[in-house]
Amino acid sequence: MPAFFEGGRFTRESIHYLVVKGVPTPVHETEFAQDSVFGYSYSYLPDYVAEKTQGRISAAQVTRFLLPELRQGIQPRLEELSGNQCCVVDGETQEDLDQFAGDILAVAAQGKKFLFRSAASLLTSLAGLSPQPVAAAQMFEYVRDGKPGAIIVGSHVQKTTEQLEKLLTESGVVGVEINVADLLGAATTTRANLLTETLAKVAEIHQAGKTPVIYTSRQELTFSDVETRLNFGAAVSGLLMDIVQGLPTDIGFLISKGGITSNDVLSTGLALTTARIMGQILAGCSIVLTPEDHPQFPNLPVVLFPGNVGDANGLATVYRRLSLAPTSD
Repeated sequence: MPAFFEGGRFTRESIHYLVVKGVPTPVHETEFAQDSVFGYSYSYLPDYVAEKTQGRISAAQVTRFLLPELRQGIQPRLEELSGNQCCVVDGETQEDLDQFAGDILAVAAQGKKFLFRSAASLLTSLAGLSPQPVAAAQMFEYVRDGKPGAIIVGSHVQKTTEQLEKLLTESGVVGVEINVADLLGAATTTRANLLTETLAKVAEIHQAGKTPVIYTSRQELTFSDVETRLNFGAAVSGLLMDIVQGLPTDIGFLISKGGITSNDVLSTGLALTTARIMGQILAGCSIVLTPEDHPQFPNLPVVLFPGNVGDANGLATVYRRLSLAPTSD
């Protein structure tokens, strides 16, 4: 169930689409399908399943739940499922997933178990989330002592690059670029120097009352195989997380751009075991608070900003909302 409405993604007749510049586009035609690690060749989800399982599950074996029946209720069909049957589910609106979640929860209450691979929109329906207590445009209330924050940008997709370019034109921010090519086969001393130099720049920017934007260089590198690509990604992430842990302890907020980057920020950079979700500061971008007993960053608002979410002004909008300069957008 990859439907993610805040990110412009929906599924119709088992084909998954991403809205690109206002046009619904089958996802295999987008830049994300070309990713060197997570790429894919199909938008038709049964074919996607067959591709990702390398034929262990054929497209013909996949059960499809389409919009017309989904909107009428599929509880009887859910009750009939057995044997770890793989299913793909349509969804064009949050109401579609609300209907689906009601049926799933009713059947699960009878003892049947389901395993999901989904985007966040399904969780909204399963949890029955109520409206958030603080409006998105007012979330500067969570900023610690009105202090400037820090922004980490790891995602390298084109949308992130466009958003970064807009962000760097904002007053009060200063860019700190990390040339990730320096990490290709880098010796320990080179990495250590890169970390030291970056943290020194960050500290200087923070002391000047501005927000550092630490971002990885934008060029797409190529690798001989997937394992090398994954190892390099881990090296870049490791450096970014060391930077997170070396940030000034009195920053007012932290914005993390990129899905994997955000996951690493929570689990490694901040070493969180729990966090309180306060709502969305922008459609598809959650804001969480670290625990009040966090040893380094207590009660720090952290924005989790996926790479493929938001328009060109998305990052700038979130920054303005947290820098005590909210706008009408």
